Amino acid sequence: MIPLPLIDVRRVTHRYGYHRAPVLADLSLRVAQGERLAVIGRSGCGKSTLLQIMAGLAHPTSGEIRLAERRYATRPIRRTLMFQRPLLFPWLDVTGNVALALRFDGRAREAPGRVEALLTQVGLAEHANTNVRELSGGQQQRVALARSLAIDPDVLLLDEPFSALDPLTRSDLRRQLRETQVAFGFAMTLVTHDVDDVLDLATRVVAMSADPGRIVAEFDIPPDMDAEARATLRAQLINALEPATFPLALSA
Repeated sequence: MIPLPLIDVRRVTHRYGYHRAPVLADLSLRVAQGERLAVIGRSGCGKSTLLQIMAGLAHPTSGEIRLAERRYATRPIRRTLMFQRPLLFPWLDVTGNVALALRFDGRAREAPGRVEALLTQVGLAEHANTNVRELSGGQQQRVALARSLAIDPDVLLLDEPFSALDPLTRSDLRRQLRETQVAFGFAMTLVTHDVDDVLDLATRVVAMSADPGRIVAEFDIPPDMDAEARATLRAQLINALEPATFPLALSA
């Protein structure tokens, strides 16, 4: 059985170079099964570094990352990182880009049925044979999402995946991502500096300060907020990002 949490970040400090000031300092964070966690903060506070450490792409200078184990297996849970840009292969069509994840995972035989189901889920079934260069930015990000989900991750890590999109496309993709997370049940950790990303997607959010990066506030995001509750929480989140903010823990 997979114990909780799926990812347990314990007192992590990280610096680039032995004599450099730390980017992250004594940071602890947990990702629970099925939750939607947002990490919000100003540029340069270490959000992306934290996500790369959680993804296993970087090793912390000190502290540790503990991963849960999958049921009936000895290997750790699966983590997939989705970047700001889609990073698709331009010589392949939509199906080919999504199937590539299964090929690298040694599951190429599953591709026909698995890819079709994923493209249906993200609303791209009719573009299965379209070259990705012919798609809009929002459609390309949907292909990247389908590719990220192809190997059945336990945790999907997202590094500001909507930052290059216009507001309407961004809003539509937030809705799509939330529906997909509910349908598949994976946990999600989203790094962003956009408060609307948090309010539309997260069940919990932590705010980070910079120099060094550390968590200074934590909020629960209640479901089905009315306009007044949303405005109040928005103001709390923006206040938490101010440089003068001191460590606190609030629940909306």
